[in-house]
Amino acid sequence: MNDDPLARLHQLTPRTWVTYLIVAVNVVVWLAAVAGGASALNPNGSELLALGGNRLAETRHEPWRLMSATVLHAGVLHLVLNMWALWDTGRVAERFYGNLQFLVLYLGSGLAGSIASLFFTGRSAVSVGASGAILGVVGALLAVIWLRPGSLPAPLLRPLQSSLLVYIGVSLLLGFTVGGVDNAAHLGGLIAGIVLAAILDGRPGWEDAPVKAALRLGAALALAAACALGAWRVLA
Repeated sequence: MNDDPLARLHQLTPRTWVTYLIVAVNVVVWLAAVAGGASALNPNGSELLALGGNRLAETRHEPWRLMSATVLHAGVLHLVLNMWALWDTGRVAERFYGNLQFLVLYLGSGLAGSIASLFFTGRSAVSVGASGAILGVVGALLAVIWLRPGSLPAPLLRPLQSSLLVYIGVSLLLGFTVGGVDNAAHLGGLIAGIVLAAILDGRPGWEDAPVKAALRLGAALALAAACALGAWRVLA
């Protein structure tokens, strides 16, 4: 095995195909929405709701909206900002956690963000966007830096930590100061990402102790399912 930690991460996860797939899905969904008549720059709430946006009255009877809302965006600027952030952070997280664990982390954070949105803003507002899931990825990377020192290569560490903290700060500041930004989804996704990162093993863990890592992945899936079911019983 290569002694260079950056090279080792590349060897363990040679292709970050999950990140590329998620970006592609979000872009295709936006193009399909525009082709179907939705505004490219500023779709209204009715348009987003018809496409699968997340609002309590509808999601209570159509729970698939919890995930469909995470691939919808309120205009091209919203899409570009989110996909840039995912491209920047997702590839690092996917190399560290591996393709499967990264997918669980991303989807679990997105689900948590959608559920949090229902509790705090979903009675009146339509929530869309990948921000909750992306903040989960950001939170997971910060958890690695803080809870597992030395797990990420030193050349990545300092600039990565600074950019992650800036992204969190800007996202939350916009949520508190700009109308229409769903901070409940941001915080829900961020917290979920940190919690899931504390449970999951990085990709090197799979190599060194595959049974333990598989049990951690099972625990993360069970926790996500239990939280989703519990929240659903409260909201139903």
